[in-house]
Amino acid sequence: MNWKDYLYFQRGDKTAIILLLILILLAGILYAVSYPKQTRTQPENISDNNRFEAFIANMKYTEDTETQAKQDRHKNSPPLYQQKLKAGETIELNSADTTALKKIPKIGRGFANRIVKYRELLGGFNHIEQLKEVWGMDDYLFDDIKPYMTLTAKSRKIKINSASFRELAKHPYINYKQAQAITDIRERKGAIGSIGRLELLDEFSEKDIKRLSPYLSFD
Repeated sequence: MNWKDYLYFQRGDKTAIILLLILILLAGILYAVSYPKQTRTQPENISDNNRFEAFIANMKYTEDTETQAKQDRHKNSPPLYQQKLKAGETIELNSADTTALKKIPKIGRGFANRIVKYRELLGGFNHIEQLKEVWGMDDYLFDDIKPYMTLTAKSRKIKINSASFRELAKHPYINYKQAQAITDIRERKGAIGSIGRLELLDEFSEKDIKRLSPYLSFD
């Protein structure tokens, strides 16, 4: 058989071979086109690495910034322990807030809050010994804190002839029965003219009248 016979193809075979060659050519073209894209992806990979390094650097920067912010807040924040008054230093009891009261040795937040709350209920202190009426205050603690306080007597008056039963009973020096007695006498005999009228009531002792008198108004 002549070698030329190997190159002889029928019409259908020729068509198939041509199509195959076309497909091979197209595959080569597609490969040639895609190869530069693959080459160009390398910088993107490098960019990803750079972004990762930037992410790590940003995390470190954020952590350092937060640490510095905490340090700054710590510097600007008040000391952990309240600075206490020294011997000879005093505060005024009726005007001191809880922050000032905590400067008194042996007075913490709890006692400072109780003192302010009781002062508000009372209408102000008229003498320092009234501090003993604050819940938890014993003679030993009172003797320790007394040198650190001064007092300008102050009292918020209760209008005894117009105050409601609830307002009367809210005061630390007026109990339920006393508030009821006051409202009853007002209803039966009209306005109460003086503290002497309360002295006639069985509900009030001499001690009650003495400590209550600075807080009553008969207008």
